[in-house]
Amino acid sequence: MKYEAMKHQGSRGGSTLDEVGEAAGESGKTVQRYVWLARLSDELLGMVDAKKIGIAQGVDISFLSEEQQQYVTVILQETGASVSNAQAAKLKEYGKSGELTLAMVRLILAEEKPKERKVTIKGDKISRYFSEDYSSDDIEGIIIQLLEEWQSRQ
Repeated sequence: MKYEAMKHQGSRGGSTLDEVGEAAGESGKTVQRYVWLARLSDELLGMVDAKKIGIAQGVDISFLSEEQQQYVTVILQETGASVSNAQAAKLKEYGKSGELTLAMVRLILAEEKPKERKVTIKGDKISRYFSEDYSSDDIEGIIIQLLEEWQSRQ
């Protein structure tokens, strides 16, 4: 809504997403996400606001028809499930092809979500082992190579 209002504020050609984002202290990409989220049903938008659905997942779900969004709402309220990025992408894909039914939504949202593992090593710890001329990709490559050597010895 903010994008629409700002787009019509006295400029001849309207504002770009980047201009609107800059005026609001956001990136153009973020403004675009908000535009897509505005296409969600009130129930789903409420779930995004309550952080029961992530913004990225909400954007994918916003591509669904009103009827398909209602299927998602029903299953989420019925099961209390959360929506992973992969599940949201599947919903969007099946929605675009017209194959998304209530039963399909139930199957997709019932899938077990893979556990994501993310490891971060602080720069001061890494710098003990690598000089400044190593890029992040170089460091990652060396760490992976060392882990593969370590694994082969196990």
